[in-house]
Amino acid sequence: MARSYRGTFLIIIMLILFVVFIVILSTGQYDFKATFEPETALSKVLPRYRLIELDEIDVKADYNRNGNNDAKDIVLGAKKQLEIKAKNIFIEGSGQPNYYKDGDPPSEWALNTDIIARAFKEAGYDLRLLINEDIQANFEQYPLQKLWNQRVADIDIDYRRIQNMEKFFQRKAISLITDFNSSDLRNLEKWFPGDVVFFDMNKDGYTDNAGIITDSTTRNGTPKIIYNYIEPGYTVEENILESEIITGHYRYSE
Repeated sequence: MARSYRGTFLIIIMLILFVVFIVILSTGQYDFKATFEPETALSKVLPRYRLIELDEIDVKADYNRNGNNDAKDIVLGAKKQLEIKAKNIFIEGSGQPNYYKDGDPPSEWALNTDIIARAFKEAGYDLRLLINEDIQANFEQYPLQKLWNQRVADIDIDYRRIQNMEKFFQRKAISLITDFNSSDLRNLEKWFPGDVVFFDMNKDGYTDNAGIITDSTTRNGTPKIIYNYIEPGYTVEENILESEIITGHYRYSE
């Protein structure tokens, strides 16, 4: 009889505890997400969900000798553009010209190539001068006459045209893989922050966008890209390596 009483008592206690637990859940006093979501500090050490440590990647060049490797400077330069969120010059109704004395538009306006050039300046590289120098020495290698009927170089616009910038990186940078696969760790490790990636956003067979790999990744480890394009119309940091056609992937260093 005593055993039966104790058994009944335990069942009653368990039922009471279960009811209390249901009440707590229903009033929002217990949050599974808060319990199981890792702290922000852990995001750097958890696999495939992290900020890439820019001081630890295998880039030794420090062109401007400021103590940062080139990749870190380029990413920092790109992030400054992300803060400004310059509007794309070609958005409907902008009324902005596409030619500026000394090349660079006002900081609140940009094309995708302007974001690349501004980011590279953070590392000490002046793409306006570098691209002009290469065009002057190798005019026939660039599509200036074919596309714009130019017979001489124009330092203030040539570097801002994506076809010229793409040709410069093809000629002067390290050409890297263009097949991206986030499920392959060896593949992921070939996409460094600071790398320049060219895209065919319109899927018409022609390069029409360029961006810089940043140190932020998605949950599956895919590095994000900082770029400026007609859509959304201003500078953004997004995951487009998995969704857009990649036409080029380069790493520049003296």
